[in-house]
This record gives sequence, C-alpha cells and structure tokens, in this order.
Amino acid sequence: MGRRATFTEAQMRRAVKVGREIDPQSVIEVTLDGTHTAPEPKQAARNEVDNWFEK
Repeated sequence: MGRRATFTEAQMRRAVKVGREIDPQSVIEVTLDGTHTAPEPKQAARNEVDNWFEK
C-alpha cells in the first residue's frame, strides 16, 4: 500500500485562507491534487414571488 498523505495544521490554515480570499462564501476542498474552491450553488427560485425579487 502507498503512503498516506497528511497535512499539518499550518498547511490547512493556509489553504483555507487562500480559498477565503478568493471567495468568502465558497466551499473549500483540500485534496492531494491541491486546493479547490467552489462557489455556493445559487438556489432555484421556489415560486413566482421569489422569481420577481431575483430580477
């Protein structure tokens, strides 16, 4: 079996800090390939009133 990668607390803090600088509301995913940020998905309007307010 291969060796399992581990991250130090400092490495995790840096990854989260960089992700938050890009987008404070983003979801941060730290993987072996690097840090990825995904913006929060926009919620679909639930009814006509919500559609009107989003315009």
